[in-house]
Amino acid sequence: MKQIRIAHLSDPHFGAINEGVVEGLLTTLNKLKPSLILLTGDITQRARRSQFRAAKVFTKSLLPTPIIALPGNHDIPLFNLPARILHPYRGFRRLFKDKVEKDYVLHEVRVTGLNSTSRWRHVQGDFNLERITHRLKAPQVPTKIRIVAFHHPMDCAQHVDEKNLLRGRDEAMQIFAEQKIDLVLGGHIHDPFVNLSGQRYPHIQRSIILGVAGTCLSWRTRAAAPNSFNLIDVNLEDTPEIQFTRYDISDRLLFAPITCRKFVRDRSDGWSEIEKCDDPL
Repeated sequence: MKQIRIAHLSDPHFGAINEGVVEGLLTTLNKLKPSLILLTGDITQRARRSQFRAAKVFTKSLLPTPIIALPGNHDIPLFNLPARILHPYRGFRRLFKDKVEKDYVLHEVRVTGLNSTSRWRHVQGDFNLERITHRLKAPQVPTKIRIVAFHHPMDCAQHVDEKNLLRGRDEAMQIFAEQKIDLVLGGHIHDPFVNLSGQRYPHIQRSIILGVAGTCLSWRTRAAAPNSFNLIDVNLEDTPEIQFTRYDISDRLLFAPITCRKFVRDRSDGWSEIEKCDDPL
């Protein structure tokens, strides 16, 4: 079976982390052996140099597994107004020595990282739609699965989080459908969630999987949503399948599988859910 495994982490918020959780997360990831680690923003709590230094120690512990990291609104200075206006991503760039947007191809899976943040720190985030259209239409080697990732979520489980969804999301979803995106990943709300796009975006003809990761390390958790991450297994056989397994922190400070959802690409080139999940281990 041709398969890749993506560990989707989000919102560690270095500067506001549960110290005892770090070792448990690293131990669990070492056991799961992901092909790629995707970190969708809010790496720090206040974009301070000391917080980026702590994040650097953590990310070095993830090597040699490839990492795609994207900025969140908390990774832009809040109180240092000159820094926010003149060089909002300086700390992020120093840490990852890379662009704030990047592509990564692993076998027949392409992950496109986008920046949904702004130096003006819009809580909801937004996109320059012309820019993301250009990014997604740029000449590329053909792949079986296309994933787009950024900080702000496209869907949520609770009504209270509606205000945190990406601004301009309907237009963005139309672009994702036109470019045949299979999976859209985000974070920001600290409440893990996965769903098919048809429920929130019934006007979009292509059925896309929408996934949100919780906070992997921060004490800033939600009710019924402790520290967690999503493990995404992509099966690249003739009929592609994507399995989401949510891992929550346990009493032993290790992460354990809690829920599982599995999706298959149907003949219309969209996605539908199937009942049976495989053992993620």
